[in-house]
Amino acid sequence: MIGLKDTVSLMSAVERFKAPASLLLDTFFPIVPETATTSTIEVQLRTGERHLAPFVTRGGKAVELARNGFDDFFYKPPMMAPSRVVDPEMLNDRGFGENFVSTKTPAQRAAEIQARDLADLQAAIINRKNKMAADLLTTGKYDIKGYADDGKLTIIDTVDFNFTQKVVPTTTWDKAGATIYDDITAASLKIQEASGMVPTVMIVGKNVAGYMLSNDQIMKWMGIPSTANLSMFAFAPRITSPQVSFVGRIPALNLEVYTYAESYMDDDGKMKGFIGDDDVILGIPGRGRQYHGAVNLLNDAGTGYITYAAPYVPYYNGDKANQEMRLTMYCRCLVAPECITDFAVIKAKGE
Repeated sequence: MIGLKDTVSLMSAVERFKAPASLLLDTFFPIVPETATTSTIEVQLRTGERHLAPFVTRGGKAVELARNGFDDFFYKPPMMAPSRVVDPEMLNDRGFGENFVSTKTPAQRAAEIQARDLADLQAAIINRKNKMAADLLTTGKYDIKGYADDGKLTIIDTVDFNFTQKVVPTTTWDKAGATIYDDITAASLKIQEASGMVPTVMIVGKNVAGYMLSNDQIMKWMGIPSTANLSMFAFAPRITSPQVSFVGRIPALNLEVYTYAESYMDDDGKMKGFIGDDDVILGIPGRGRQYHGAVNLLNDAGTGYITYAAPYVPYYNGDKANQEMRLTMYCRCLVAPECITDFAVIKAKGE
C-alpha cells in the first residue's frame, strides 16, 4: 500500500503513473538525463560543424582534427510547485462517480482524492514542460514566470538559446501564389546546412493543413498523375490522437506532417494553443533533453532538509490548525535542445 504521507512512497507511485501525452515534448525532447544532485543544472549544447579531413604531403605527419565544440552553462531553474488541498467538508459528500448509496468512509475518499491529485499535479507540470518546448521551438526562448508575494505573476527569467532559423514567406500561405513547398524546402535546408542532419518531422498549427491542401503550387503538381509528382506529396489525413492529426508525407523532403491543435489554460485563465494556428515547426526528433535539478524539502520533524534527486517530488503536509491536508508536486526542470540548429520555424501568415 502506498503511504500517502511518505515522500519516497509517493515518488514510487508517481514513477508508475502513465504520463499524459505531450506531443512536442515527447517528439523533440524525449531524453531525460539523470537528475542533478543539486538545484543547479548543467546544460550542454553541441555545435553542428562538419570538418573536412586534411590532406598531408608524402611523408608528412598526421594533422590533428579539432573536435566539435559545445557550450555549457549552469542554471538554477525556479521551482514548479502545483498543489491540491483536501479538507473535511470534501470528505463528507459523495465523490465523483460514487453511488448514491455508498459505504465509503471519509478516509477512503481522502485516499482516492489524493491518488487523483497526484496524477493531476504531474499532468500540470508536464503541460508546463510542453509549453516550454512549444515556446523554444517557435521562438528559441521561453519565459520563466512565478508568483510574487503580492500574488502578481512576474517574469523571473528568460531562457534564450539565440535561435535564428526562421522563415517568413514572401507570400503568406493563405494567399494565392504562395510557394509553400519552396518555403518548406528552405526551412529544411537551413537545418541540413547547420546541423548536418535531415529533419523528418513537421508539426503545424490547425490552419496550415488547409493552406497546403488548397495551395495552387501543390495542387498543380498533384493534379498531374505522374510518378515524379506523386512522389513529392502523399496526403492521407487521419486523426491519430486527441488534437493530433496525421496530414501526410512529403517524400521529396523525407517529412511526416502532423497537425497539432492541443490547448491549455494559461496563467491569465484563457484557453490558448501550444503553437500558433499558423505556425510550422520542422525538426530532427529524439535529440532534445529535459534537465532536472534536485529538490530540497523540510523533513517531517521540521528539524532539517532532505534533498530529493528525482524529476517529480510529491510532498504531503498536514495542517492541524486548519484541518487541511495539502499535497504538492515539486519539480525543477529546464528544456533544452542538443543543438539549437536542430529545428526551424515558418510563420505561414507572417509575423
